[in-house]
Amino acid sequence: MLKQNFIRVPEGCPTINQAMDLAVMFSERNECSKENPVKIVVGEGEHVMVGVLGNYRGHHMHVSCSNMTIVGKGKGKTTIHGGFYVNGKQNVKIEQLSVTNAGTGGYGLVCEGSGTNVDVMECCFKKSRASGMSVVGGVIVTATRCDFMENVTGCGVHCAGANTKVRLNDCKMHHNGYGLFAVDHAVVDLHGTTTDIHSNKGYGIVAHTRGKVNIHLPSQHNTTHDNVTEDRRQWSGGSIANINADGTFTHVLL
Repeated sequence: MLKQNFIRVPEGCPTINQAMDLAVMFSERNECSKENPVKIVVGEGEHVMVGVLGNYRGHHMHVSCSNMTIVGKGKGKTTIHGGFYVNGKQNVKIEQLSVTNAGTGGYGLVCEGSGTNVDVMECCFKKSRASGMSVVGGVIVTATRCDFMENVTGCGVHCAGANTKVRLNDCKMHHNGYGLFAVDHAVVDLHGTTTDIHSNKGYGIVAHTRGKVNIHLPSQHNTTHDNVTEDRRQWSGGSIANINADGTFTHVLL
């Protein structure tokens, strides 16, 4: 089992918290790498995790080692109650599950700290008290075919800080407070024709304080629509631009 770096929840380990503790032991004993990560496989059903209370209230379980993959059986089949917190870890992957964090100040996923990099694929971050995903402080995140929906008071995706770079491929953000928020020099790149930001209570896309949102789609693509306050908003040096196929760009004038 140690040689395989493979943990099953609940078959081999009853809870995600215990699986995380075991993963740390695997990481310390074995030479884990990007190509040979510790892997936690979470079965179908609902799983409750109790995390570490820190700067972010609510239950947030710390991802405690690099080179780790957490994978469910599908975002319609595996649901995690509680949020993930990643700080200073590399090559972390979260795949094929749903996350909801209804605790006060709860986030679905928080990534922060210079050097942190996280890949998220085919996940749904929904009905958290704050935001679905928060990326701050020089983190690199890629999310592919993910849904960020019905997060009560915050954003679908919130990005902040110099050297924070987020790539969203074919992601959907809807029925949140705001859809996508980029602030304080964060850079967000949107790719994929199924990208859809709609029906948020405030703005669809916000670029604030030199935050930048690059939309790698034709200007006629209906990227953001039907948001209650406004679909796009630039403030204080923030920019939203469609990047054309030839590398030129078209700024949104507001």
